[in-house]
Amino acid sequence: MNKKSTATVTVVIPTYNRSAELERALESLVAQTEQGFSVFVCDDGSAEDIQAVVQRFTDRLDIECERIPNSGGPARPRNIGVARANSEWVSFLDSDDWWMSNRMAEVKQHLNDDVDIVYHRLEVSRSSDATGSKSEEHKELIGLPLRRADTLEHMLRFGNPLPTSATTARTALMREIDGFDDRRDLSSVEDFDAWLRLAARGARFKHLPQTLGYYWVGDDNISAFTPRQYERQRFLFERQLELLPEAYRRRARSNFNYLLGSYELMLGLPDSGRLRAVELSVDPVRWLKARLKTMQRAFSGPARSA
Repeated sequence: MNKKSTATVTVVIPTYNRSAELERALESLVAQTEQGFSVFVCDDGSAEDIQAVVQRFTDRLDIECERIPNSGGPARPRNIGVARANSEWVSFLDSDDWWMSNRMAEVKQHLNDDVDIVYHRLEVSRSSDATGSKSEEHKELIGLPLRRADTLEHMLRFGNPLPTSATTARTALMREIDGFDDRRDLSSVEDFDAWLRLAARGARFKHLPQTLGYYWVGDDNISAFTPRQYERQRFLFERQLELLPEAYRRRARSNFNYLLGSYELMLGLPDSGRLRAVELSVDPVRWLKARLKTMQRAFSGPARSA
């Protein structure tokens, strides 16, 4: 980043062929009531002219752009942003998401010595949504609070609570874990992998109950759940079983079997026996649910081949 920058937060934005969406994201940064942050856009080998979009904001934001050969996912562009940051904190914003105008002001109030990662809620905005605004009770939110005092235990039991575009982390911590794993097998789950590794190191997570931005779900969203996404989840879980502290592995293995077995049933994939491997002594409720799902599979007939 610019060596003259005195920003306390660097906003890291990876992008690939999303010129219009990137402009929306950058406009939301211009609208922030609290400035004092820098912006780093990493163009992941786009065919579109991303630099031209960024150039339109150089007089309104402390912003830089770097183009790299296409890496196939957001992990490597984010890591380059983390490496370039001169700030103590990095905020991640995907180019198709955007923030409310008070987002940075709210988050900065909680960046102190007592926390390492701060995250908040995002409202889901779908391309198929009607143009009319939703009532409060019908808004779909992600980035919900932890249900366990132990962050790692929560993640192993309930999955990823942190939307990347809602997350601000200590720059030094992201560098300590070598950032996001950029292997293609982890594409679209590389963020969960990073949060798990941070939680295993004892990083302190803080949830803000405010909704401070929007998570865009378009027709080409890479995190839509498909058989390919199932394989990514399987790769993530197998990798984590090798990395987790020993005290967590038995519970994690049982939970992962439940989740993967449930995904197999949902997607109509062949039965790998994962639901039958859920342990009664680890989680009686999930053990019972797994047995019910096993019966459901038996009565629904053979699954389609993968």
